[in-house]
Amino acid sequence: MPQKTQMNKEKCPAGIRDCPVYQDYIALQKAYRRLKRFSIKDELTGYYNYSFLMATLGNEMERTRRSGLPCCIILADIDHFKSINDKFGHEAGNLTLKTITGLWKQNIRQVDYPCRYGGEEFLFILPNEKLFNAIHTAERLRKKLARHPLYLKKQPVRLTSSFGVCEYNGLSHHSANELIEKADHSLYQAKQTGRNRTCPDSLPPPADSGQLSMAERMALFK
Repeated sequence: MPQKTQMNKEKCPAGIRDCPVYQDYIALQKAYRRLKRFSIKDELTGYYNYSFLMATLGNEMERTRRSGLPCCIILADIDHFKSINDKFGHEAGNLTLKTITGLWKQNIRQVDYPCRYGGEEFLFILPNEKLFNAIHTAERLRKKLARHPLYLKKQPVRLTSSFGVCEYNGLSHHSANELIEKADHSLYQAKQTGRNRTCPDSLPPPADSGQLSMAERMALFK
């Protein structure tokens, strides 16, 4: 006997059976949620887009100023990406971006925000993270890509990336744009010194240095 297909329709609050108006309302809700998701995500990579990046980074910096807990950003750029488009075409370039961003997304925390800054540049917002740990995250992403096999039109392609890392501790009143400029300067240093490397905005203290936490510093200042 043929199995009966069950219709999982939402029930009308008024109790009207098969209410067409209510079914249209449910369809509009689903369409709204889908459009809202697309409005904050980059369609190609699934990363957050530029407008979401700027709003979220501003919020995280404000959170740092209030709580004293630092946040970090990582600015990443794929080395010599233009050569991929020139040699293999833009479709291959898009496939490369999707592969790389998928690989990187598997190697960050769930609380981190992966964003597409523009072109082949990506920015990661790391809430409640210190510079020392953010550098380790950037190095993990760099090494994962350098070791990841990628084939374009059956040809092996080795890709690398460069990273600039910056911490915001809340003791200054930098804007989100100014913080990104600092990370961009570090990224420029990574490019100028050979690519396929991570450059921090400043040297972080060792993890076991016994340095005072931000909360302890604020308490002393008070």
